[in-house]
Amino acid sequence: MNDRGHKKWTALMLPEHKERIQRWVQSQNDISMPILEEDQLQEINELVMFSMAEQRIIEVVYFQNKRLMSATGIIKHCDPLTGILVLNQDEYTEKIAFSSIKQVRL
Repeated sequence: MNDRGHKKWTALMLPEHKERIQRWVQSQNDISMPILEEDQLQEINELVMFSMAEQRIIEVVYFQNKRLMSATGIIKHCDPLTGILVLNQDEYTEKIAFSSIKQVRL
């Protein structure tokens, strides 16, 4: 017996149903914004300051659009007034809000 699996049922679905199912599948990977402890914030601050002083490559893990994202580069600028960290990557510059940073690695 030749079973077509999902192909058989997708022909009966409306495009709106397909879109809703795709959004639901994507939303299963959504996470809520993690809240950091005071010692974690202190560690992030120390690593950022060290990386800036030594011009070392740093990896920043940050929260954006219900996902954890990662960016690697050299810190170009850190502005406490606006709360923005500017990371120089190979081809472009990434601006990351302090409040969204969740982890920093050298």
